[in-house]
Amino acid sequence: MLPDYVIEAIREALPELDKKIKGFAMHDAVLTGVETRTSSPLRVRRKDDYRSVNVEGLYPAGEGADYAGDIYSAAIDRIEVAEAVALSMMATA
Repeated sequence: MLPDYVIEAIREALPELDKKIKGFAMHDAVLTGVETRTSSPLRVRRKDDYRSVNVEGLYPAGEGADYAGDIYSAAIDRIEVAEAVALSMMATA
């Protein structure tokens, strides 16, 4: 069960998201969030610039690539990877 303040924040956020993405919040929708306590059985190796060592254009990130152990470190890793992708796109523009 989530703390009351989290539930209230979700209740406030969903109608706001529905204003931006019509149909996002529906009266009969079910909101489900699942977190597991497992990690990838293998690591997808990447370079210092976050690109895959052996797959051109791939940016392995988060728990699935074994670069994080929990939801918070996965979020941070994904932000760092997103920044690396943005920098790469700006460099080629």
